[in-house]
Amino acid sequence: MSLRDKLLKSSGVGATPSFYTKFGILENPFPASSQPTGHPHLESDVDDQIVNAIKQFEAYNHATQVIVVEGTQGVGKTNLLNYYQHELQDYYRDEKGFYIIRYYPDPEPSFDAIVRKIFQELGENHLRQIGEELSERNEAEAERIIGLARSSDVRAVLYTLRRVAKEESSELGQVCEAALEWFLGLRLYKKHSQLLGVFFRLDTVESKTQALRDIVYVSSELTLLNGIFLLLDELEKQDYSLSKTTILKYLSAIRALIDSLPRNLFMMLALTPSARNRYFLMLPAIAGRLQNIVTLKPLQKDDDAVNLYRFYLSHERQRTKNEAVTGETPGSAHLLTEEIVKDLFNRMLVESANRGVKGVTHRDLLQRLRDEAEAVIANG
Repeated sequence: MSLRDKLLKSSGVGATPSFYTKFGILENPFPASSQPTGHPHLESDVDDQIVNAIKQFEAYNHATQVIVVEGTQGVGKTNLLNYYQHELQDYYRDEKGFYIIRYYPDPEPSFDAIVRKIFQELGENHLRQIGEELSERNEAEAERIIGLARSSDVRAVLYTLRRVAKEESSELGQVCEAALEWFLGLRLYKKHSQLLGVFFRLDTVESKTQALRDIVYVSSELTLLNGIFLLLDELEKQDYSLSKTTILKYLSAIRALIDSLPRNLFMMLALTPSARNRYFLMLPAIAGRLQNIVTLKPLQKDDDAVNLYRFYLSHERQRTKNEAVTGETPGSAHLLTEEIVKDLFNRMLVESANRGVKGVTHRDLLQRLRDEAEAVIANG
């Protein structure tokens, strides 16, 4: 039988109306372990801690907050960061001056890539707004605000943005483009010197971090920036495969960014417990900046497994309501019985214990639930 025949013969969930009328879903509700994103989020006590931190950020004039999301592989750290990225974007959608930035680690990580990502999110339009706001201030006030920047080169760029905006020059777009290129640390050309009055490239993590600090301070004073939410995932990838010097530079840069921005920064870092312990030993100074730790744990009880099963099934039913076939009534039967889910979990719990692991990760359980559901689907 050809592949075409095999695939056409295969009856997916969506191709079986009776499946929808029995279970109320159109496809397998449980994600494969190879699918790290796109999952619904089941709230836990960790969410209360994060929400309280966000409340403090708002209540205390956007004083910088740093949260470490700690957990072994597969317990839902990426899921948690995905959830808050979406929720924060929704919460601040009608407010100006808030930037929600999700950073995924590069294969060969360097902290300047994170700073570059922040500048990219701010973009040319933010630089244009800075110029326009400065142009509306009198000389003394503009001088005071620009003076908040410690770098003479950054001050030169700010003076240029103000001057060109005040002149209502058609060059403003070109100047903003050149300024963003400079802040990103791109190669310095003659046009940058001519347009901006800068003669040195931002070619180190320290210089870029300093420039970011200056722009945040000035933007905040101009009420153009209230908060940067920076979500950093998989920090454990700064692992043994990298030299100790490289890891120390990365950690030192995180510390420097936190120290340079006592306000307007809300950072969430996700990493494994072993990585956190290792980093704290390598750079004890960073431990003081990363004291607010929330921990995601593997599932310990079969009731937790049942709750996770029900949550994903319920979410899929809700998602498929609008995709229902006209005239068909969705069913409410369970794909798996609670006894099957509990038995499955308890067997996995023994397997984990034999490997020296306490509990079952969400990822592993969801994969096993997916396999069990596929068997039900295959049997019609």
